[in-house]
Amino acid sequence: MLFLHKGQKTVLSDLHRFRVIVAGRRWGKTQVSRVALIKAATSKKKQLVWYVAPTYSMARGILWDELKNSIPRALIKKNGINETRMTIRLVNGSRIELKGADKPDSLRGVGIHFLVIDEAQDIRKETWFEVLRPTLSTTGGRVLFIGTPKAFNWLYDLYVEGQRGDVYLDERGRKVVNDWKSWQFRTSMSPFIPPSEIRSARKDLDPRTFRQEYEASFETMSGRVYYAFDRRVHTGDYPFNDKLPVVIGLDFNINPMSAIIMQEQPNGEIWVVDEAIMMGSNTQEVSDEMAKRFYRNMNQVTFFPDPAGASRNHDRGESSIEILRDAGFKKILFKRKHPLVADRVNSVNRLLLSADGQNRLKVNRNCKGLIDSLEQTVYKEGSRDVDKSAGVEHATDALGYYSDFRHPVVVKRVHGASY
Repeated sequence: MLFLHKGQKTVLSDLHRFRVIVAGRRWGKTQVSRVALIKAATSKKKQLVWYVAPTYSMARGILWDELKNSIPRALIKKNGINETRMTIRLVNGSRIELKGADKPDSLRGVGIHFLVIDEAQDIRKETWFEVLRPTLSTTGGRVLFIGTPKAFNWLYDLYVEGQRGDVYLDERGRKVVNDWKSWQFRTSMSPFIPPSEIRSARKDLDPRTFRQEYEASFETMSGRVYYAFDRRVHTGDYPFNDKLPVVIGLDFNINPMSAIIMQEQPNGEIWVVDEAIMMGSNTQEVSDEMAKRFYRNMNQVTFFPDPAGASRNHDRGESSIEILRDAGFKKILFKRKHPLVADRVNSVNRLLLSADGQNRLKVNRNCKGLIDSLEQTVYKEGSRDVDKSAGVEHATDALGYYSDFRHPVVVKRVHGASY
């Protein structure tokens, strides 16, 4: 028999198409998953119901045995359980399947009626947006996202979407009916967790980890390179102004090519008004994209690219800088010598927050690639080397080429005697 507490019942009875649970450890997320999957598979005939965890082995360890034991045998088709593929076929023609997000190509091309994405914070956002989301288009399928906060990653963005209310105004002032609903549940909100367990965890964990793991609080990542960035301070609505010049920081990495589009304001602030994060691209495609966006005011555009772009590294024997010039962009500024990573980082952090308390850099809330990069770029543990394993650093690299050239950090030497 499945026992549910108040918070679990609230989520399961909600009718929004996309539901997002952000909850502390042991709140009862797995219980919600089981009930939601069984409910979706038994409510109608011939439903395809999926549970997706970060890896195939995690799906098995988290849910498989408990799910099998929760479904009455009378509802399961004879020989309907496939242990190897983790599939359960029901007598009404529905199927429940458990999957891993570590092989996203295996998740393509099916019509899903109901989907649970568990531990969403540990799944790449591309797996949702590029692979799983299209599988719901033909069925109008519903989704339950479940996770524990992990900095301000894509789970946070989904959570914010669900907090906009049942009806909200879009950028043009039009009313939009919201398909999303989200909740934030602390571990202590589960009546099945004794208070002594919470007290023990508070004693054993540092404050930041306790807030994240048990209070479902979104926290900044430890070891962040751009520690001065705070989306509550630096992000907002910062629109493009066609009367102001355009400055573009550009990183020539192929996957992705990153262009950060900025405008320097009369009051001294720098607004990041747009971005172009292009996967599997090249300099020619980025040049064409920028020419398309700014064909009316190309003379107002100044590029601050990666100095490596001056090298001749293309099939036609020309450099990335020459490709930009061929596209019609004449104002291209870069240092002859590649700036030190520390210098680029320091210049960006100073624009975000100077020692005298100034916040000069503002980021349009739609520039999600740069926001992710500012929040999620970290140092390798125990070193001051940037950890590039997550591949999120390229947007801030592009920003850094601009900031280091235009706003370099100058180390001042204090001369004099000490007595």
